[in-house]
Amino acid sequence: MNLKAGVSSVFVCAFLLASAPAHAVESAPAKSVLEAARELENAYIQTIKNVLPAYVFLEGGSGVLISSDGYFLTNHHVIRNKKSALVRSGGKDYDAKTIGIDTRGDIALLKMDNVSNMPFLEFADSDALRIGQQVFAIGNPFNTAEVTDDPTVTTGIISALHRFEANYTDAIQTDAAVNPGNSGGPLVTLDGKLAGINGLIETKFGNSANTGVALAIPAKQIERFLPKLKAAHGKTVQHGSIIGLNPGLQDELAKASTSASTPDGVRNGAIVKTIAPNTSAEKLGLKPGDKILKIDNYSLLNYFRFLGVINTYPAGSQIKLTYERNGEQKTVLATLEDSSPGRFGIEMQLPDARRGARFTKPKILAVDPNSPALKGGLKSGDEILTIQGNFMSSLAEVRLYMTREIFAAGDIIKFKVRRGTLENSEEAELSVTVPSATETAKAK
Repeated sequence: MNLKAGVSSVFVCAFLLASAPAHAVESAPAKSVLEAARELENAYIQTIKNVLPAYVFLEGGSGVLISSDGYFLTNHHVIRNKKSALVRSGGKDYDAKTIGIDTRGDIALLKMDNVSNMPFLEFADSDALRIGQQVFAIGNPFNTAEVTDDPTVTTGIISALHRFEANYTDAIQTDAAVNPGNSGGPLVTLDGKLAGINGLIETKFGNSANTGVALAIPAKQIERFLPKLKAAHGKTVQHGSIIGLNPGLQDELAKASTSASTPDGVRNGAIVKTIAPNTSAEKLGLKPGDKILKIDNYSLLNYFRFLGVINTYPAGSQIKLTYERNGEQKTVLATLEDSSPGRFGIEMQLPDARRGARFTKPKILAVDPNSPALKGGLKSGDEILTIQGNFMSSLAEVRLYMTREIFAAGDIIKFKVRRGTLENSEEAELSVTVPSATETAKAK
């Protein structure tokens, strides 16, 4: 049962009335203005009524049905590593199985057992969304909706598009009230289509509640991953990358407050810093100094936007890359590789048996042969001082940082280490290129 909402043309009429000059509104009979407002209100109510049956309750979060045979979406951080779940939709409980997960993109696809004719939402064209467009967020904030079995509906506008926040690299930002429990629920357009899946919220002072800044994973990104998620057999679908391109993020950060990212002073492309030898980037013919202008039809502002767009494609996708060299535009087709990181090849010293990891110096015990760490110059006995400029005072800090940060294959990680004896030590700054999981497997 497709829940394409039958939204009346009253939305258009009411908008025109609301945007009319003040004297025109004043001249209109008070009754007609009120009637238009009531028609608009009724249209909102009807849209919400039409889409609510596609909502799914999950423990600790929300979900939304996307097919009549019971496929539904939620956030990966809602289900984590669960292989199955008991869910509720339309007042009934269903057993569901995890079909595929995208840990980096924070999406999980599940399927209800033995169902048919389920209500569902169609995908919106999230590439066509506009700032200021009105949207609805549906969810179960703070688990308050479970008592009455009625999900909560909040409304707002799209505040921004293409937000790059942690692993949400092309997110929709909305000011609709989204709170813990809304995670995995739908962000819906006025015509009742799925614009995205609500996920992250920006918090302040550690207060995990609505701040007016909520981020949703866009429908277009999810659609690209959907075929692979359906074929994943419960496993992880990896994101794609062009291995060997150095994004030079530190340079981009330093220039973010200016418009000096390109020689002409206009931020209109992603300049390639370096190309690692014997990688797919080199095989594509890319060279340092090339300015990447587009991925498919998406124009690129800078390297952050390059990473933001490419992260919306799964490994194995073919993209069209448009770049400029010496004033001439060129186009190549690139097949994206698995960007999941493999092993650096570092084995850290074990924590002190009595004092624990918080009081153990972050020293490298061993470096694997032929590993990226060895090629980058790291050695057994090195004490790690900084990673990406972040100070590391203990083994515990190194462990926490490497767990918390998200690295992709091809990223360059900068280490500062101290080596030698207490009486005669020196510091060295080294760079290690993150290998792909495939490269690590081949090296074994």
